[in-house]
Amino acid sequence: MKTKFFFATMLLACASFAVNAQGYKDGIDFYKIGKLDDAKDLLERNLNNPQTKMTEAYYYLGEIAYHKGDLATAQAYYDKGIQADAKNPFNYVGKGAIALKNGDAKGAEKFFKDAEKLSKKNSKLAVAIANAYYYADANAYAKQINKYTNNAFKWNPSDPDYYIFKGDELGYKKEWGPAAGQYELAFQYEPTNIESHVKFCNVDFFLNPDRALKSLESLLDQVPNNALVQRELAEKYYENNNVAKALEHYGNYYDNPNHFAKDEVRYAQLLWMNKDYDKAINVCNGLIARDDDDDSNNRFLGYRLKLYSQCSKEDWEGAIETGDKFFDMSDKFSTSYLASDYSQYATALNQLNRSEDAVETFEKAVKLFPNDKNILNQLVSIYTKNKDFEKAAEVREKVVESGQYTVNDLYNLANAYTRVAENTTDADKKKDVLGRAEKAINEVIAKQPDDVSNYYMASRIKLLSEASEFDGTALESYKKLESVVNNHKDDKNANYYYQLCYRYMANYYDKKGDKATAKTYFEKWLSMDPDNEQLAKYVEQLNKQQ
Repeated sequence: MKTKFFFATMLLACASFAVNAQGYKDGIDFYKIGKLDDAKDLLERNLNNPQTKMTEAYYYLGEIAYHKGDLATAQAYYDKGIQADAKNPFNYVGKGAIALKNGDAKGAEKFFKDAEKLSKKNSKLAVAIANAYYYADANAYAKQINKYTNNAFKWNPSDPDYYIFKGDELGYKKEWGPAAGQYELAFQYEPTNIESHVKFCNVDFFLNPDRALKSLESLLDQVPNNALVQRELAEKYYENNNVAKALEHYGNYYDNPNHFAKDEVRYAQLLWMNKDYDKAINVCNGLIARDDDDDSNNRFLGYRLKLYSQCSKEDWEGAIETGDKFFDMSDKFSTSYLASDYSQYATALNQLNRSEDAVETFEKAVKLFPNDKNILNQLVSIYTKNKDFEKAAEVREKVVESGQYTVNDLYNLANAYTRVAENTTDADKKKDVLGRAEKAINEVIAKQPDDVSNYYMASRIKLLSEASEFDGTALESYKKLESVVNNHKDDKNANYYYQLCYRYMANYYDKKGDKATAKTYFEKWLSMDPDNEQLAKYVEQLNKQQ
């Protein structure tokens, strides 16, 4: 049923692609905000689409190659653009930009003039030429840059490209406020201008995130199917810790054919965070199904999030099956696993009573992440569940030996040693671990002298150290515990602590033959444990003996 649901979902998504498709134009938008790899992906993905204007697509592929420093590839794309439509002026600008990079300023001027002959007094063309000079050498060609930007403004003072150019100039100088102002002017002249809105948001987000998000929301209302705007808005909400809004917009973006596999990973992550585990698993299945080598990392992340989702919904068998496949990818991604990957997988194993395999997984994780307390604590839990108290204590020792321990870690170490002492028949081992436990709890008490539970642990350790029951070894510890509890009578365990103290003292004095003192403590014990019928009868006998 899950498989049918997944494929049904995919069919519905495909049905919506025709509605949402923006084709190669989304690639242009990604290029304009500097996301070159994404832009290249989208342009190539849509190159054979009947709606694609080849001359324009080749121009932007050339621009991407140019900005990546691959001038030979850029030249080839510009030439293809001219072959597709010799009357498109922008590919000549691209060839001029290459000439400038090669130090041929006169050759560049010729290409720029050829372009201008094809489209006279074109403000966008003037800005493109200004950009070519700017990227070649902004200082050396300052005169040419001013000439072309001035022409752009003169020919069309409302052209957003002019203001975007000015905003970019200011941005390179890290003058963020003035840069945002120029971008804002650009979309005031052209409200649907995507580049200016996104650049404004990227700058303004760190100054006023709410205002930046409203700007993108407004733009999305006007261009609802634009992949870049969908993605930027979703990501900005994610960065602003608004998971619900991020999830909503990533959901819409996921249905756009121009989304990227890496964004499916984010979508799956958000679904998992939102506890929508079945939907997260469906998205992960799509990632896992990709068999291209370029998608191997996304496939890896798909397995990870599927494992987490299955563990969260307590599908332990499914989690183990996913975990087996996930860790089979280790040859290629041996450095990419997280401590939580091992933790999730081991938890699933342990839930199905495969404790040996769980321990093996946790031990492997401890070697890779020796200072990860979560892993160590979970390993302790399994050792304790399996009654392997010595192993549990060894792990607690590692935490403290790392030097990065807390007072609570010391307390847990004392408790672990105590568990070993309670469950061993080896007298020497018992003496050794109790000495270690006492040292640890004394250090805890020095750091937290007002915590009742610390004195309870100290008295417990002393009690285990007695050669014979109630021989007095633990007497002072219980007296100290009583005095501390007297100052913390509101402690939830106060009654229990009093019972332990009075029980010990009553039996200690009774064993010594001090019946009067013993009787006093038996009565105090009964006052704290009035439902103890056996104790009540014993106290009654003591009273009759008087």
